[in-house]
Amino acid sequence: MALYKGALITTVLTVLRWSLSIGNKFFRVVPAETILVIVATLVSQVTILLAFLLPLKILILLGSTGVPRYFPSFFEGIGHDLLVVLLSFAAIVFYFIYHLAEKVVALSADRGSKVLLERNQKIALFDNQEEVASRGYQRYSRSLAGSVFLLLVALALIWLYPELLAVLVGFSVMVFLFFAVTYENNEGMKGSLDDAPGRVVNTATGMGFLLTFGFMVAQFLMGEPPSLLVAIISLILMRQGFSRLTALVNDLKGLYTQRFKLNALFFHGHVLINESKRHENNFWSLLDSSQREQWLVDILKSVVVQPISKLDIEWWQLGGQDIACLRVCGFDDGMSKISDHMIKVFNTNRKSLAKHEATLLSVATGLPALSLTYVDEVGGLHCHVFEWEPVKKIPKKQLNVAKQKMVEKLLSVEPAQTLVSQFKRSRPPIWQRVDSSLIARLLTVAEMLSPKHVRNVERFGEKLPLIMNRLRELPLTIINPEFGPETFLETEEKGELVLAHWGRWSLEPVGANWPVEPKLIENIAVALESAKTQRVALHDVGEKDLCLSALVFSLERFYARQAYVSAIKMIPRILSYFAMARKENQGKV
Repeated sequence: MALYKGALITTVLTVLRWSLSIGNKFFRVVPAETILVIVATLVSQVTILLAFLLPLKILILLGSTGVPRYFPSFFEGIGHDLLVVLLSFAAIVFYFIYHLAEKVVALSADRGSKVLLERNQKIALFDNQEEVASRGYQRYSRSLAGSVFLLLVALALIWLYPELLAVLVGFSVMVFLFFAVTYENNEGMKGSLDDAPGRVVNTATGMGFLLTFGFMVAQFLMGEPPSLLVAIISLILMRQGFSRLTALVNDLKGLYTQRFKLNALFFHGHVLINESKRHENNFWSLLDSSQREQWLVDILKSVVVQPISKLDIEWWQLGGQDIACLRVCGFDDGMSKISDHMIKVFNTNRKSLAKHEATLLSVATGLPALSLTYVDEVGGLHCHVFEWEPVKKIPKKQLNVAKQKMVEKLLSVEPAQTLVSQFKRSRPPIWQRVDSSLIARLLTVAEMLSPKHVRNVERFGEKLPLIMNRLRELPLTIINPEFGPETFLETEEKGELVLAHWGRWSLEPVGANWPVEPKLIENIAVALESAKTQRVALHDVGEKDLCLSALVFSLERFYARQAYVSAIKMIPRILSYFAMARKENQGKV
């Protein structure tokens, strides 16, 4: 998510101003908790550094017969073996202090956030607001402690190794200037700094570490190097400083991303408002009148041979959220129509639906869908171009009939083998989704209903392997759950039904998605006989098998919606149709 607009310096100043305002709030309302969190965070950072530094010292001592000369002089008065024991004990103590400090941070942050929430006296604004408040408060305190830690590292390097600090400052200035320039002139860098600044900074700090390490090596080879101990300490401080800098950037980015929630939680005069998301801005700016004709012409150049001089663009409401559907007619210089297409533009949060739809429509034949002719991306958004066929929306009163006809039509469509292979490698089939965990949860609910329901669930659990094996043996059919009132279209010439959206298709055993009402499920026999004339794979499939598949599919949908009672009530019918399917299949042998 992009956090801000404008130059990088303006961006940084905006974030810092906001962080100062929320920090001022924390110090005014809960000063003791805030200071305690900062101090405890600093203690944890320093002690974990010492806990990992001391074992290195111990290894150096163990590899020498005495105390190395580059160790502090007062160590020489302590015996070699005793010094090893003392440093080992100190490492353990520092490690325990680190864990104690982290515990203090968590408890203080939790208390501080609760006091802030109680002081504002607001109703519940969103789910998990206490967790968001505690995490935000702790994250801010940690970022402030990280800033203090960086300052301490700088002061330590001024004392220990000022030349190294000068190199680090020079490198940091150069990197910031590079980021500032590329932020304005490179969309890729701008997107990276907006979406994941911590990752970019981490890359830069990695390069900085190598550069400064090279400087230290060069000084040892050609200049006047510091003592080996100072070099080791400086190297560790530098590495920790770079790590804290990356964490600081990540913390500030995470805080600023949630600034509207945190403002509403911690500031008395702020209410919860929604941030305009970048993907929404890009999506609608692409559809704006100042841009849409240009990119539509560019898209159609790949489909239409003749030059397009003018477009007639009409919005079609087809019920897909964050999916724009446009009927686009192209005209030449003489205003003669040379193209007629339906173009769908998918917002970035619908990228997976776009890819899934293209996967199906590019290989499937005989589907009740508009013909997909071209797939492209514009401004990072997926676009699908369809050949336009004169269609009209169906009346709402005909929706149930249209759903039934569509299920019957899909029953006769044979999925391509490549599609089946891809799908099986990507999604679990129903015989893997309906498993023992489902039975266990239904049994828990059944125990609170009646002994009869418990017995039914137990019987279903006993028969489950046999039922799933039967479903595994059935041919697959294409399922499209998008049966909304605006998704159905009817061709004006032949009166055939087509579906506008295919982004959520799946493959299930034949019979799945068939209506399971007692009167409707019996109609499956007629539909099966009709489908057998078009699909050879259905030749040995029985009517009861399709009914069984429809009922198990319906049970799983009830389960997914947590309609557990409805799922349990489906079980007796499943067991009944399973018994009938077994008899039906035995009669064929």
